[in-house]
Amino acid sequence: MIMALYHRVEQILAALRPVFRRQATFEWFVLLLWGVLLASQPPAITSYLNAIGLSEAYYHQALHWFHSSAWKVSELCQCWGKWLAEHHFVRRLNGQLVYVGDGIKVGKEGNKMPGVKRLHQESADVSKAEWIRGHYFGALGLLLGAGAALFAVPIGVQLQDGIQDEESAQLTLVDKMSALCVQLMPAGSYAVLDAYFAAANLLSRFREHNLHLISRVRRTTVGYAPFCPLPDQRGRGRPRKWGNSVKLSDLFTQVESFCWQPIQLYGQSVNVRYWSLQLHWDKPDTLVQFVLTQLPCGKQIILISSDLTLSAQAVIEAYGWRFKIEVCFRTLIHLLGGFSYRFWLKLMPSAPRWPKGLTLADYPVAFRQQVVRKVEAFERFVNLHAIALGILQILSLELADSIWQGFPRWFRTLPQHGYPTEQIVRLTLQHHAPRILAGSRPVLLLPKFLAGKAPLSDPSWTAWLTG
Repeated sequence: MIMALYHRVEQILAALRPVFRRQATFEWFVLLLWGVLLASQPPAITSYLNAIGLSEAYYHQALHWFHSSAWKVSELCQCWGKWLAEHHFVRRLNGQLVYVGDGIKVGKEGNKMPGVKRLHQESADVSKAEWIRGHYFGALGLLLGAGAALFAVPIGVQLQDGIQDEESAQLTLVDKMSALCVQLMPAGSYAVLDAYFAAANLLSRFREHNLHLISRVRRTTVGYAPFCPLPDQRGRGRPRKWGNSVKLSDLFTQVESFCWQPIQLYGQSVNVRYWSLQLHWDKPDTLVQFVLTQLPCGKQIILISSDLTLSAQAVIEAYGWRFKIEVCFRTLIHLLGGFSYRFWLKLMPSAPRWPKGLTLADYPVAFRQQVVRKVEAFERFVNLHAIALGILQILSLELADSIWQGFPRWFRTLPQHGYPTEQIVRLTLQHHAPRILAGSRPVLLLPKFLAGKAPLSDPSWTAWLTG
């Protein structure tokens, strides 16, 4: 049954073969992804080569894969997202797919790393510095789950700040997040985003592509009642479009009259008070749904949904799913080291201590091309790990019994929902890898691709490859 885990991993990788124009590029994709899954050393390209038994002679070939012109990371993310959208474990809302998105700030100290800039961290966690220098990534994930287990499977991670060119000079982070959603989400889907992205320009673009937004808005948000003009009466000036304004936070004074009902929130049933109303917000001819919510702890939040057919309970529960993208970030960082890339650009002048980003218009065309190539390498490294994380999550949902039977260790606490975590899946793969791969040379892609690469540095891997 353990063999089924390795077969399933390579079935998923084979589905991504059309992205790569050359067979050699696809082979390195398979090898590096297996290296991410099997590595027990700190995250780095050398660790991944060591994990699959390749010597230092292949380091520059592996490094070149991240800078190769034979494939594009955007096409990989689209192919990966389409494959996930057809999975039978996708979580649906009103019959449609549900995506979660957010941004993450990653600290980077490289003086010759394009895109590094001064970033402000808004967090109640005192362990975080208020200001860091690093990269800002926007990420989008698809919700997959079974029973009480729910994962945000990362689909696309994109560097969205720190580098300005002629096209992106006028674009905000909200514009870039909306573009990422439009690129990776099929029509009719729901995007659950943080309050930072609840903006009129994002909502307008979502309507153009038949996408729905569920988000939180600020307490200072003002809605407008529908305006009903009196017939045959028109005064001077431009005709009025908006009705009376409603400051939504003032409506919490009537919280005792709100509806009260238990709702599944963050995996638990909690008693929530809520009130739903439809008002105009970004356009005088289009209504949105506001859901005023008070949690049992007394915290009051205002949610917004562009889909008027959803119930208030569904909007509240769906917004609770947004936290899964935070769990995804934590796992991607601490388990796989998904943001531990170390790519520099020698031609780049050393950045100051607190850089403001890189304006490409100040540099010649050759330098701009090098910067674009290096940013592509950043995104390839991160998205390689994102796909590896998604594969671990899919194995957890599909082959939970096989993983538990082959798990070589014990933990004092285990997931209450009964499905193994990504760490448990990875430890199981690593423990059984030498035995499984030794007896599956004609079947699995990893032994087949490794057989053509010699010499190998690890005698144990050489033994099972040569029989």
